[in-house]
Amino acid sequence: MERVAFDTSTVLFNAHKDELGLWPYHVSVAGRTIAQHEDGMVRQNYHEHVLILTLSGRGCVEVGQAQFDALPGDLIWIDTAHSYAHKASPAEDWCYLWLSCKGHGIDALYTHLGFDRSPKVAKCIGTKGSFEGVIDALSDVASAPLARVSAHVSEVLGTLASLRGQHSRISQPSAVTRVSQHVRAELDRTWCVGDMAEIAGISQSQLFRRFQEETGNSPMGWMRQERMVLARYLLRSTELPITQVALRCGYSDPFHFSRDFKRSHGDAPRYFRTQFRGEGN
Repeated sequence: MERVAFDTSTVLFNAHKDELGLWPYHVSVAGRTIAQHEDGMVRQNYHEHVLILTLSGRGCVEVGQAQFDALPGDLIWIDTAHSYAHKASPAEDWCYLWLSCKGHGIDALYTHLGFDRSPKVAKCIGTKGSFEGVIDALSDVASAPLARVSAHVSEVLGTLASLRGQHSRISQPSAVTRVSQHVRAELDRTWCVGDMAEIAGISQSQLFRRFQEETGNSPMGWMRQERMVLARYLLRSTELPITQVALRCGYSDPFHFSRDFKRSHGDAPRYFRTQFRGEGN
């Protein structure tokens, strides 16, 4: 197996927020991963778009009902609003760099370049420096890395636009994508299925059916999942009081938030934060 540039897995969370909206792209978390087949299928969700660059080995990524092999140099772009999972092949460890990002026009670009239909593009090893640049910037806790991170993400997206230009198309995002974009942007507001159906331009029953098909969940179930993903990120990467974390995740009642969080993760939010920091992350 080709030697990779790291020996252990690393996950880095970005504690810096672009409160003024100065930079087009933001990365909430990124890392290096060495996955083994024994680890099983991973169904992690980071509330955003995830880019995965394979350095060595072989992985398998499921998006909806389709499977894609991840080979050295392959870059896979996943919108985690939809159901997905990944694992390493039985033959060898899967070593990859990854980042979770959001930003101006990224949803439209994802659809425009055809990643909603075909999430993989080959010959992307040249983006390794940009991925490493993001990880290095997040490692630099002494200074705000927002400008560097945004620039590196822009480099990756520019490369993908060049490689996948022939797949570009003028099309409207799916109903589920339209709803997920709005809900993710305003997770702190009170949502109901009627609001979501109005954004999608379809009936509530149609919306429910499409969410089941594309995410494996109901609209409200998907939203609760997204709120829990955001809660984990805030608990790990900020010093916000639990009440403020609850509000940012759409819970006016912190006791309701704690109950849902414990039901989802097995631990209360405060204990989750203590355990995470106790592990030295």
